[in-house]
Amino acid sequence: MSLSVKNGSFLVDQKRLELTLSLAPGETKGIYGASGTGKSTLFHLLAGLNEKGFDGGTYTIDGQTMNQLSIRERSTSVSLLFQNPDMQFCMATPREELLFCLENQCISQKDMPNKVAEALAFCEITHLADQPFTTLSGGEKQLAALACCLILKSRYLLLDEPFANLDSDTSQKVIRKLQQIQHKNALGILLIDHQIKETANWVDEWLLIEEEFRTINQAALRQLDQHLRKSLPLVNIKSTSNEKRLSFQNFRLPIRNHEIVFPDLAFDKGSLIGITGRSGSGKSSFLKAILQQQAYKGDILLAGKPIKKYPSPFRSISWIMQNPQDQFLAATVAQELSQGSAPTESDKLLEKLRLQNKSTLSPFLLSQGQQRRLAVASLLQRPVDLLLVDEPTYGQDVTQAWQIMELLAAKATTGTLVLIVSHDVLLLQQFCSQIIDFNCYQKEVADAYTQSHSQVIRHFRTRLSGFFSK
Repeated sequence: MSLSVKNGSFLVDQKRLELTLSLAPGETKGIYGASGTGKSTLFHLLAGLNEKGFDGGTYTIDGQTMNQLSIRERSTSVSLLFQNPDMQFCMATPREELLFCLENQCISQKDMPNKVAEALAFCEITHLADQPFTTLSGGEKQLAALACCLILKSRYLLLDEPFANLDSDTSQKVIRKLQQIQHKNALGILLIDHQIKETANWVDEWLLIEEEFRTINQAALRQLDQHLRKSLPLVNIKSTSNEKRLSFQNFRLPIRNHEIVFPDLAFDKGSLIGITGRSGSGKSSFLKAILQQQAYKGDILLAGKPIKKYPSPFRSISWIMQNPQDQFLAATVAQELSQGSAPTESDKLLEKLRLQNKSTLSPFLLSQGQQRRLAVASLLQRPVDLLLVDEPTYGQDVTQAWQIMELLAAKATTGTLVLIVSHDVLLLQQFCSQIIDFNCYQKEVADAYTQSHSQVIRHFRTRLSGFFSK
């Protein structure tokens, strides 16, 4: 009984990789490697999302090949948590998505409410059950996607960067819960992660992707990670001006069951400011408030002028979104990067971002980590007063994360104020002149109204029937 790959081969960027892997029930293993080396591609193969499968070798799940399993049997055998949770959802809210999962498994309607409630409670997102996905933070979406994987009761779970959008405390809480369910149900877990400190007491064996796959233990991987970090160039970032670029007066930002309440704050021109806090605390909503896309109270001033009086804030502000796919406009990587920059500068950036052999591809065909790098670089050449950056190093290896922060630091030296939302506090400490922790500015308010199970199931069935009748 195991998920087993023997001499399984597949192509990544015209390079052939070969893998031998065995994951037993109740076992946890990790995969570590640079961005774009084929980690997510491998997970798609293991989950059966690539019709061709491996080019060679054998792949079995508890003795059966993927082709021997029906679609329904596959879902109870192996589940995949996507790196980008937005790619995982079909319905409008977490509760509807969980009901949709059960509907596909032909679970009796009378059993659905308890199963949904259990999955929501396990991931501690019961209060988000009926909130539209469009209103959730990246971390909240990641927890909802995890709930969907767990409700399927698969024997093996593939987690692609499961903690990238979560703060450290939430990550540790999720790990403890996964360990509980793993021991209870003998669940085999294979995960991809760049932040190995979060899994130090959980994952003992890793598959390291370099020129080929090789097995490495946790101690050796931590030593490799520390060596990489020590080899990174030193940072000397200072504010270039005492001129106030962005300021807040009597600012209050409502976020469901709490508010962010700021004292009067001001940030200087040419500074890098880090923004951190627990998942769902309102960091992305804060950026949207600056862009006048989210309701708030009080005043936000850009260069001394109330931002509400700007005809279009986007003329003075650039916004690098949390989901890079939301911002791509051009047909190719080169075209996306060349908007607002000279061809020679674009070529240099392509090389620095390790995307020089991807220039003619659609941005949507890149790996998640590559998309993130492209999204950051594509807006750096635009001259603006303020640059808002949401999770720029999400899904990046240590070296690429550092290079992205260097690019943002270089942007700040031109006089642009750069606000960076991130859960990587250590990285923010290296580059930012100031870090704002949203955990320190929260004020609780009354909980919102929650619908009953029967109301939601009726609504869900109406939406589902309409979905398939179009």
